[in-house]
Amino acid sequence: MAANILIFGAGPAGLSAAYHLGRACEVFEKEAYPGGHCHTHLVDGFGFDEGAHVFFGRDECSETFVKRPLAGELLAHTAEIWNNYGGTRTGRYPVQVNAHALPADLATRCVLDLIDVAGQPDTDVRSYEDWCHASFGKTFANEFMLRYARKVWTVDPAELNTEWVGSAVGNRVSRPSLEQVIRGAIDAEPQELNYLTRFSYPKSGGFGRIIAPLAGAVPGVRLGCGVVQIESVPRRVTFTDGTVRTYDAAISTIPLPTLIAQTVDAPADVRAAARRLMWTSLRSVNLGVARRDVGPGHWVYFYDHDIPFFRVSFPSKFSPANAPEGHTAVSCEIAYSRRRPLDERNLVGRVIDGLCATGVLRDSDRIVLEHQVDVPYAYVVYDFARAENLALIHAWMERTGLYPCGRFGEWGYHWSFESMESGRRVAAKVTERLGLGAGANR
Repeated sequence: MAANILIFGAGPAGLSAAYHLGRACEVFEKEAYPGGHCHTHLVDGFGFDEGAHVFFGRDECSETFVKRPLAGELLAHTAEIWNNYGGTRTGRYPVQVNAHALPADLATRCVLDLIDVAGQPDTDVRSYEDWCHASFGKTFANEFMLRYARKVWTVDPAELNTEWVGSAVGNRVSRPSLEQVIRGAIDAEPQELNYLTRFSYPKSGGFGRIIAPLAGAVPGVRLGCGVVQIESVPRRVTFTDGTVRTYDAAISTIPLPTLIAQTVDAPADVRAAARRLMWTSLRSVNLGVARRDVGPGHWVYFYDHDIPFFRVSFPSKFSPANAPEGHTAVSCEIAYSRRRPLDERNLVGRVIDGLCATGVLRDSDRIVLEHQVDVPYAYVVYDFARAENLALIHAWMERTGLYPCGRFGEWGYHWSFESMESGRRVAAKVTERLGLGAGANR
């Protein structure tokens, strides 16, 4: 049985869906390159990803599309992650098991407060704020987890649920034992308590290189050809180059608010639900510095709200190919949203001032490159209305032959390898719904 199947987006989810369909389909990508957020910007000898991207997948898609085909091209790292505690004071991440780096009185209050909640049942835990207080005690939570949440999610932690905290590969926010906390307060030897302790990164080409094997397995992607308009009743799509296609099924990785806005006959309640979805955007201010080994570790988290960035990574420590010899690539991530718009006034200057104030840069450092990358859709915000809005949107989509896929189609906290798995899963669903036969999937 022939079927017209379209795929919107050639990132890891869309490409994986096309591969796993194992049959003719058309893939359309608005950018001039495949990969979505798995893309590296190469500028004057420096390589900058769209945020701090590393690979740590261990599932079947990771093996098939990244680890085996790139076996000789991946550098293995033990993650060295740091926190900045204001000024030039730093300590290893996560703070809850490395509190020895804090001022003694603050470390003492952190430990005493955690002792108060240790072993207590998680009663009345509804929000992320509640969960942090119940898991870490008042001082750890207020001084670190909740301050960081406000900075990166741009909303109050009381508005966040806890669905996003856990994942198949480990908790995104690590909950320690009392013994681990006490040891971390008195022992300067760094403790690991994190889902990400080891990772891989391509020797050359930046993080964008990881998409190459999958992209190579999906020929004929229409690059530079994005969706302009969708008519869901006749199931017709118009693209930027004037191409018009009808479909039996369309797999979409387009962010839901954009997809619904492009659909001219979307119902009013679906449009309203899409407008209620929350997300954060990202501005990366990237610098090339004429000094080797700038900054501590692979990346650093910043809690201070007077510092514009929430994280600084050093891509040339992931791979030396990301900077010329004797230089360091520095990438500073700033979150913004409709709730907290980006203040662009002297943004690069304020970032450089923040790097100097926290000891990442020296006054004598020579900056040879200034570069910015804007990511309009970066992280999905898990507010309490998310599930209800999502259910309404997704139900309507599937009634009209539109299948959500990937981070911004499924509207979740997907890493790159989870997006590949999303594509596999959605391809199987489309195959089943259209009655195409189980043998179609690879």
